[in-house]
Amino acid sequence: MRSHRIAGVILIAAIGLSPCEAREWEKAPPKATSQPCPGYGSGFVRAPGSATCMRLSGRVRAGADLSAGRKVAVAPMAAGRFAIDTRTEFDLGPVRTFVRIGNGRP
Repeated sequence: MRSHRIAGVILIAAIGLSPCEAREWEKAPPKATSQPCPGYGSGFVRAPGSATCMRLSGRVRAGADLSAGRKVAVAPMAAGRFAIDTRTEFDLGPVRTFVRIGNGRP
């Protein structure tokens, strides 16, 4: 525990004693806004520089399960899900990729 305190003091002293210089921050170039893809439905946006449209979605759910009996028991519950849906038009027809990753109890 004492070694952690000594290391912290040395770190603070090194930061405080190091030379600092004022610098003017350059303005970042404006970012390109995403273009909607209304043909695929709500939430789809076009990936910059391509014809691919994608939608990111997900949800998180939390709660607690209570049970009564001889002993009162509380079990925390949490669940989450994340989905990526991409769609592209090719010469042979539409191509769709859908990935869903979930964790916990529904």
